[in-house]
Amino acid sequence: MKHVLLALLLASPPTPPTPAPPPVSWQPCGTRQAECGTVEVPLDWDAPSGRTIKLSVVRRKATGERLGTLFFNPGGPGGQAAMLLRDYPQYAVSDELLRRFDVVGVDPRGVGESSAVTCGRPVHDPAVTQFPGTLAEYRELVAHNRAVGLSCLSATGPLLREVDTTSVARDFDAVRAALGESRISFLGKSYGTMLGAEYARLFPGRVRTMALDGAVDHSLPSERLVADASVAVEDSFERFVRWCAETPDCALHGRDVARVWDDLVARAGRAPIPVQGGRPLTAEELRYVAYVFLNQLPEYGKGLANAIAQAEKGDAAIFASVRASALDDPASTAAYRSILCLDIAHGIGGYRDLRARLDRVGKLAPHMKGTSEFWDMTAGCVGWPIRPTNPQRPLDVRGVPPVLVVGNTHDPATPLAWARSLSSRIQGSGLLVNDENGGDGHSAYLRAACATARIDAYLTSGTLPPAGTVCRQAP
Repeated sequence: MKHVLLALLLASPPTPPTPAPPPVSWQPCGTRQAECGTVEVPLDWDAPSGRTIKLSVVRRKATGERLGTLFFNPGGPGGQAAMLLRDYPQYAVSDELLRRFDVVGVDPRGVGESSAVTCGRPVHDPAVTQFPGTLAEYRELVAHNRAVGLSCLSATGPLLREVDTTSVARDFDAVRAALGESRISFLGKSYGTMLGAEYARLFPGRVRTMALDGAVDHSLPSERLVADASVAVEDSFERFVRWCAETPDCALHGRDVARVWDDLVARAGRAPIPVQGGRPLTAEELRYVAYVFLNQLPEYGKGLANAIAQAEKGDAAIFASVRASALDDPASTAAYRSILCLDIAHGIGGYRDLRARLDRVGKLAPHMKGTSEFWDMTAGCVGWPIRPTNPQRPLDVRGVPPVLVVGNTHDPATPLAWARSLSSRIQGSGLLVNDENGGDGHSAYLRAACATARIDAYLTSGTLPPAGTVCRQAP
């Protein structure tokens, strides 16, 4: 009886039916016959008759024998699916999926061309460390995050409190209703896997097929997320070091690459590395940009080596150019920070807690010092003026058709362990492990031929790959 009562307490209340918005009024846009439209949804799903916001939606109709509608989300959080599908469909989905599905990209609430988050202050300030070594630095970090959050609240208004992933999942079901579809297929990458899992939890009967590539398990506590991510980034850095030792055209070939890197970071810690024609870069910035490169291994191993060699000679220009694309866009960083701080409870009660966590990740990752997106989440949300509205909670997805979860063996952003744990929380799901190209880099779809083919075959047929499938080469 106790177990029955516990199950009832943990069970989610039934999701209210999604009211059907008017059908989308499509207009031609972009390239190759894309269609653009908007869907109006409640600002607050707990008050569905109140204020509304608009979602930007792009559709590419099936070019061949149509199976249905496929929603695509590239992750982020804050990735602009509508723009990507409209202007660069080749970086979203394969020609096979464009042939068999009406592919739909929705900019989530707060993002891109939908009703968007804006902030009055930059999210990232190189003068404010995310790795505070003193109480004074910690207080400065908290004050900065609070000031940024308040500037976002002032510029954005009530929407800032409503950009959590549960609200986005409700929005997606409203778009489904506006399209007149009873069920949809879904392809989500990275943070988009959190969205997909939440959609499956809320609307299991609305799913036809669902592939979650580069999985985030939102049920894990932040301390576990940070530790796992730190280990994964360090693993990818060590694989880069080995690649350089084995590759003659690596700019650092024949040298102790780990030592070169450690010396460069230590040097930047004493005085930022100059950038020809720009602002010098701090040690934290070098580490974060290296993480960006590691997400694109093995393709960008040579680029990271070139960046380190150039910075070692006194010019961090390559690092600076990548940093600008990753951290300096006000719109994307505002959305990224605002969504994360509603979705993740950081679990930091003060400087002592943050210091203990920092000490731990420093031991787990001696070269990268705990740099990861989930450290950025922890440090970036301490002091945020709005408490999480969609924090981690137990996840138990039932009643959904078989879902395919995909993980790379050496993904620096979303470790394979998260794909395994997420799959265990979705009843009847399958796990596809990608080891093609060494299993390096973040996510597998359109980066590894075997995994792409397996995902496409599953999304079109609904049949999972055989249990225990590992992609090592194209099938």
